[in-house]
Amino acid sequence: MDFADGVATVTLNRPDVRNAWAGRTAVEYRWALHHCDIDAHVRVVVITGEQDFCVGADHTLLDDIGENDGSYDVDRAPLPDYPDHTPPQMRRNHFYPLTLSVPVVAAISGACAGAGFLVASYADIRFADSDAKIASSFASLGLPAEYGLGWLLPRIVGSANAAQLLYSPGPISGARAAEMGWVQQVCTPGTAVTEAVDYARRLASGSAAGSLRVMKRQIHLDSAFDFEDAYNKSVADMNTALKSADFKEGVRALRDKRKPNFLGDHEPSAVSE
Repeated sequence: MDFADGVATVTLNRPDVRNAWAGRTAVEYRWALHHCDIDAHVRVVVITGEQDFCVGADHTLLDDIGENDGSYDVDRAPLPDYPDHTPPQMRRNHFYPLTLSVPVVAAISGACAGAGFLVASYADIRFADSDAKIASSFASLGLPAEYGLGWLLPRIVGSANAAQLLYSPGPISGARAAEMGWVQQVCTPGTAVTEAVDYARRLASGSAAGSLRVMKRQIHLDSAFDFEDAYNKSVADMNTALKSADFKEGVRALRDKRKPNFLGDHEPSAVSE
């Protein structure tokens, strides 16, 4: 994991197997995200892979499951707990990135399939090279949409595009995934990581950490529940934010006709508070 300018870059680093996903990978990934979440210096996380993003589950694991009539062992290594605000029904391993207090941006190059598609789908935002190869892969393996994707994907791309992404056996390009709304930023081949990190740095300095934290909760947690409750919580959130140092910095920046810097490197305003 690398860190600079408020951005932590977490890299899947098993290029010899094209970052194939295994049980230990899932444990290490969750711990990496946890440390990003509790470190006040980290404002945004970028997830990527060395060469490929992730080609899916390790084929040796798939072979073992097939030979054992569908049974498999779960890695029982200790995992970090969920943030306190996480509702019980959303305390699910793959949903974990969406419960964090920091945005998670997936930067996709090469192949992104199966488990890799799942991991990228549970990021907040996706950047991808135009020539990246993206596939859900579940139907081609005789599997259903795994780990809540049948609920999540329609929320991202709509039901018809979700069906196309899930039903189709073959890959689509990063450019096509952007047309469908799954990718938010399509990039020149080989530049997805650089563009994602640049975007994350702009968020880290120009968007208040408190705003990002609350907005993320509102988008992924509050929006799944009753509108009245979500509305009332948003008003309470706003009233709390009006008393914050972040709000004061935003107002100072507006008054001084400059960009806000929420990393704290700006010169203090001479205006009396």
